[in-house]
Amino acid sequence: MSRKTPFRLLAASALLMAAAAHAPAAQAVALPLSDAEMSGVRGADGSIAAPVTALPGGGDSQLGKGLAAAFSSSTGPQLLDAAQFAAALQGTGWTPAMLGYDGQPVSQIKVDAPPVTFSFDLAQVFQTVGVSYHGPSMGTITMSEFDARGTTIWVWHH
Repeated sequence: MSRKTPFRLLAASALLMAAAAHAPAAQAVALPLSDAEMSGVRGADGSIAAPVTALPGGGDSQLGKGLAAAFSSSTGPQLLDAAQFAAALQGTGWTPAMLGYDGQPVSQIKVDAPPVTFSFDLAQVFQTVGVSYHGPSMGTITMSEFDARGTTIWVWHH
């Protein structure tokens, strides 16, 4: 683990906790996806689209753009079957059963983007999770040289 990793984890945890603490309880409830949203996730050929740019608040926010750049892949997603996914999990300490996985195709993305630096207004984070804030500025956060290279993202349809 690099010396930057604990700070990144702390910063990410702080952002998520702040957003969760201020989100209305009604928004914390999972809602079913519409047919149109489901079609955007699973293609007619059974493949899974996993666009990293599809972030809360749209891809127009500085936070969304920064995270999309940090978690991008030059090779794009690779579709894995159940056996390939089980093999990919080996060495992580997880099993497919522990993740609630039951055999559907898995989209695997290997992040290889170079480190990125981006800034965003903290109030924008609250708006992203649906909290309306109209007070004084809450400040700007700058993520300097945010490096997600080597991260593997797995997405499957439950």
